[in-house]
Amino acid sequence: MSRLPSASEIWKALDHAADSNPPVYYLVNRLARQLVPDDHLGYRLPSILGLLGIVYCIYIILSRRVSRLSALVGATFVLCTPLAEYAYEARPYALMIGCVSCAILAWQRIEDSSLYAIFVAISLAAAVSLHYYAVFVWPAFLVAEASVWIFHRRFRVSAWASIAAGALPLLFFSKLLLRMRQYYGHNFWSHVSFRQIVFMHNWLFNMSGYWGWSFAVGITAIILYYSVVKAATPGLPGNQKVEEEAFPIEERALILMLLWLPAIAIAASKIGHGGMTERYMMPTILGGALAFGYLTSKLPRTVGVLLLFLLSTSYALSSVGVVKNALNGSLLESRVAATHELQAIVAENNKSGLPVVMSNEVRYLPMVYYTPAASKLQLYAVTDPSAAVEFADNKSDSADLELLVLRQYFPLQVEDYGGFVSKHREFLVVSGTGGGYGGGSEWLPARLAHDGDDVRLLSTADQTTLYHVIMKP
Repeated sequence: MSRLPSASEIWKALDHAADSNPPVYYLVNRLARQLVPDDHLGYRLPSILGLLGIVYCIYIILSRRVSRLSALVGATFVLCTPLAEYAYEARPYALMIGCVSCAILAWQRIEDSSLYAIFVAISLAAAVSLHYYAVFVWPAFLVAEASVWIFHRRFRVSAWASIAAGALPLLFFSKLLLRMRQYYGHNFWSHVSFRQIVFMHNWLFNMSGYWGWSFAVGITAIILYYSVVKAATPGLPGNQKVEEEAFPIEERALILMLLWLPAIAIAASKIGHGGMTERYMMPTILGGALAFGYLTSKLPRTVGVLLLFLLSTSYALSSVGVVKNALNGSLLESRVAATHELQAIVAENNKSGLPVVMSNEVRYLPMVYYTPAASKLQLYAVTDPSAAVEFADNKSDSADLELLVLRQYFPLQVEDYGGFVSKHREFLVVSGTGGGYGGGSEWLPARLAHDGDDVRLLSTADQTTLYHVIMKP
């Protein structure tokens, strides 16, 4: 998308639902690509800067309220979540959440200078201009600002105006968002379920079982304890004042709203028939990091040092493999090896030079991207949205619909199923996830078997299965 010749072409492609992000993200990518003329780094540069901004903002936000040690623990907590992995993906999440963290920092200081209100508006506007689901952080800011009004009897006009102004880009991009919903809405790939409210925290905080949800519930209970029980304890007015100043109730409200953002977003998506997956809710991690820093300040300093050591060690150990591959220059080996493996499998079983169809649309795009242009391997993808809904595991036609749009803008060998089989009565089919890509949208092998066509297994290796297909008369 970022390689399209102009901003107007990007808008046109998005108006045809070619991708799901606002156009600003692709313009940011184009700028980054000009600064760093290497695809693999240039398109990831915004995410790298986004994570650095998140860590910095969390530290600055916390250091205003707690010790530097506790602030450092909260900032390091971010590195032990999925956000650290999205720092090297060419996706908008890290940069979008970086904008949200900037908005929190500016909102916290909004009474220091009127300029901070402008920064809040700009940051929130930038966030929703990078990913539409950033709009779900608005309830957190609204409730937090309402807490200032209710508990401190201060109606901050500049704060309310900045929060409202930050949502304006969503109105500007509403046509693109509605177009995408109209095109993909009926059988969208990321189905919404209220069960996600319980399990989403596990992924967000890198925990298994019900520990992620328990972590969120535990933090909520502790914050409510400090908010309700401490405030109701008589005879300690001086301590109450210190506690309130160190941990303002509006910031506690903001943290709680961020922690339970998944519940709000899932309910809204269910009502609005939208899609939802875990990574859409990564702003929740900001709430977890802020809460972790605040609660660390209540513990002895030695415990804080131990937590910092454990979090830093966990992040360091998780980064060993990436750093090792970076130092020996093999970061791209897995992707390149996947294309070479596929070429070898096909070459061994395709003496007649038959067309090769990849039945996993999600795998097709990266495979085409990484396959050398000089290669004789010609890869096809076939689409049939109705068959995808009937035969795919996820009962979704999103991948097929996207390929139908993308082929209008990029040189992809994507054909309708009926047209392809009318021209090619014999071909090979590559099935399986391979390379870590999801296989839920794969429907072609099941369709061929259902129709009674001759499908023979040729080889199976490393999640890649090759079939030889002869269509019945």
